[in-house]
Amino acid sequence: GKTLAPVIPLAAEEWQTIVKAAPMAGLAVTLASPNGPFGVMKEMFAVGMAIGETLQKGSSNELIQSLIDDLKAHSTRPERPTGMDSPDKASAVCMQALQDLDALLARKTTPDEARDFKQWLQGIAQKVAEASNEGGFLGLGGEKVSQAEREALGAISKALKLS
Repeated sequence: GKTLAPVIPLAAEEWQTIVKAAPMAGLAVTLASPNGPFGVMKEMFAVGMAIGETLQKGSSNELIQSLIDDLKAHSTRPERPTGMDSPDKASAVCMQALQDLDALLARKTTPDEARDFKQWLQGIAQKVAEASNEGGFLGLGGEKVSQAEREALGAISKALKLS
């Protein structure tokens, strides 16, 4: 394939907005119904897996591909988010991060690129929601995606202006 410098000239803090988007989307779902430490672990693992899948396959979206190249090179570390003292505050921080991302994409990318990137994020959030069954015992029985998680997915769509 063709090698790409990040296609869109972005300042460091703008790139940070891109880099932290997927973890934030995943975290927003995890916070919706923290399923004990084990559930949280499975859900955070799902974020890694979803990104890992894209790492292997690559993406035709140049921005996603730039992010993946960056992750592979370990060049940018997501900054640790601040203001996450409680689940509610943390959830607000996640939503703000996604709104910032939406605004950034609107400024810097084509509508198609932006939509692709946001659908990719939504897909990651969906995988996270499905990663740990709610209710049931040790993941047996229970529902695949809880009401709280569905609401979180809806809020993510809204923050990303996907709906």
